[in-house]
Amino acid sequence: MIDYPDFQLSNTQISSQENAYIKKVLNDYWIACISREASLMGRREVLTGKAKFGILGDGKEIPQVALAHFFNKGDFRSGYYRDQTLMFALDLSTVEQYFAQLYADAENDPFSGGRQMNSHYATPMKDENDQWLRQTELYNISADISSTGGQMSRSLGLASASKIYRNLKDLDPDSQFSTDGNEITFCTIGDASTSEGIFWETLNAASVSQVPLAILVWDDGYGISVPIEMQTTKSSISKAAEGFLLDEFGNGIHMYTVKAWDYPALINVFDRATNLIREEHRTVLIHVQDCTQPQGHSTSGSQERYKSKERLEWEKEFDGITKMGDWLKEMEFCAQEDLDKIQAEARDFVKTAKKNAWSTFQKKIKEDQKKVIAMFKAVDLDNDMIELVRHLEENRNPTKGDVISCLRRVRQNLISRGLAVP
Repeated sequence: MIDYPDFQLSNTQISSQENAYIKKVLNDYWIACISREASLMGRREVLTGKAKFGILGDGKEIPQVALAHFFNKGDFRSGYYRDQTLMFALDLSTVEQYFAQLYADAENDPFSGGRQMNSHYATPMKDENDQWLRQTELYNISADISSTGGQMSRSLGLASASKIYRNLKDLDPDSQFSTDGNEITFCTIGDASTSEGIFWETLNAASVSQVPLAILVWDDGYGISVPIEMQTTKSSISKAAEGFLLDEFGNGIHMYTVKAWDYPALINVFDRATNLIREEHRTVLIHVQDCTQPQGHSTSGSQERYKSKERLEWEKEFDGITKMGDWLKEMEFCAQEDLDKIQAEARDFVKTAKKNAWSTFQKKIKEDQKKVIAMFKAVDLDNDMIELVRHLEENRNPTKGDVISCLRRVRQNLISRGLAVP
């Protein structure tokens, strides 16, 4: 659990109910800080060579901690690689598991066994005996796909299943897979991917079919380096999709817009939208505007190359965590020193988790490294191979590939020289 255990409130005049609410809100802030630190340290792990690539969820923290309050057991997520905060908030991922996937640790990445790049999630639907789990008692995550947009058609299929379960009451009498179709499929997508055909096909089909689907657009204004005005009509997906709005005949979808930095507004919108979806079985598009990218799109580039100084300053000013902190102080839920303490403890929490994940990942590799070095030191190697083994020995952070590559090259060298391979 990532729950923060020590929110000491100094105001003794507040009721126990108010106290519980404040602690819940502060815990959301804590999880947001945890996620931000994971993103910051994740980027550094890539740039220092410990991981190959990182795509991170910074700038989307506040909408996701708010959304977690309305994601019920039995609901499904069909999302993409910006949703790490939601996974932390639902307690579906630990920070250690987050870094294990970043390192491609096959044994400790529970989502894809190291096969997919980081922030690609999935939860099992069957147990170890190949028996169906009770999906109505779980938060269900359909396996993420790297080609953004691919989650759209899957979300339509999942939501369509809920409609079938609602219409055919006898299909699941034990409520193992559905609770009378009351579950929601939450589909998350970035603003740039809404320009893809599959987005519009899904939106149209969901509107016609009237299925319980929540489409959440995390809009940070850019598709990698391409600004939104160059790829989205009217520079706004909600304005471009106004033709889908519900009409007087009951045809169409509901639509909401909300700012990514406005925590109370996010809570209000998600509350209204999810209640409406469960009751009416109708699709809702939620356009979450003003998301930011504190570190740019991914570890492969620098946003300073394509964003103006004014834009970068705006992103700092409207950072969701900063804005939520301002709101917490305005509501007198805490003081600045409390926020500083939470941020510092979040940094230490993530740093410890990162070290643990790296140590666990490296343990078996370093054991193999020592075995290979010891084995070849007892062999008559030529100068080139001695140098190769020396490089492996001096490698403080070897990968499994480094060890195997050295092993293979020395083996081939020994065979070519007619020597026995140990």
